[in-house]
Amino acid sequence: MNKNLISRETIASFRPIPKISFIILFLLFWLFSLPACVSHLKEAKFFYSQGQKFSRLYQTEKAIASFKRALIEAELEAEKHPSAQAFMLKGMAELNLELWEEAEESFLNAFSYGFEKGEEWAREISLLGLASSLDELKLEDSALKIYASVLDKSKLKQVAVFAAQKYTDAMLKRALRKEGKEKQKILTAALKVAEKLTNKDLSCGFYHYLQSQISSHLEDYKKSFEEAVMARELGLPKEEILRDNDLQIVFCFQSLKEKLPEEEWEEFRSRYMAWVKRWNWRGPETPSWKSEVKNAADN
Repeated sequence: MNKNLISRETIASFRPIPKISFIILFLLFWLFSLPACVSHLKEAKFFYSQGQKFSRLYQTEKAIASFKRALIEAELEAEKHPSAQAFMLKGMAELNLELWEEAEESFLNAFSYGFEKGEEWAREISLLGLASSLDELKLEDSALKIYASVLDKSKLKQVAVFAAQKYTDAMLKRALRKEGKEKQKILTAALKVAEKLTNKDLSCGFYHYLQSQISSHLEDYKKSFEEAVMARELGLPKEEILRDNDLQIVFCFQSLKEKLPEEEWEEFRSRYMAWVKRWNWRGPETPSWKSEVKNAADN
């Protein structure tokens, strides 16, 4: 007899696996694969929060890398297990990467899966895209109206902040083309909008930054300085804006030195130097990042 052949007795000893065993095997497989299924959503949340943290620290490259990773994970989750949360996270990552059209589509998908605000957010982003297109076509008045409407009504902070920046830039550009009372009127209108935004969200450093910029054009350097300090203390969305805000602080210092009476100037200078010490600046006109830029250039 061939020893490699299985005997009839051995074959007879085999029994088919009961149906309940298949169910148990399936449940075990599902249970062990569950962490892999939910990991994309967890990873998306983790990298999104990392992106926000790096943004607050002005570590732009790390922030962008984190938001990109969050987007990849959210896309994988939306593909395998589409849900309102997956598409909402995907849209938020796209917003932070300024991928406006993609974010609009993601929020519409989130709405279709039950996220009630998705449709409203998508509409706001659509209006923002339209305003940008009108701006590029030099239809400035129409673009300005849309920016004003979006920043007034939007509950999505990234959209409101972007619209506020575009609106303020457009108003300052318009003011610089005018003189006298006409220029003053435009700047005053822009300042009222910025003040309204600040009152709605006092903790938004960027709105204080906008107030500082407009106040400087109105030659109200005390107010410009105060708002710039508030902006720095509360935090700004990008390092380039932080640096521009620091330069505004220095400009106010230089302007007030020329304009204030001696006694008032000494009092202001004393308070100013306290802020300089708090921010670890090298001097009253030398923010810490200026030395970093100089060292990088020397190297």
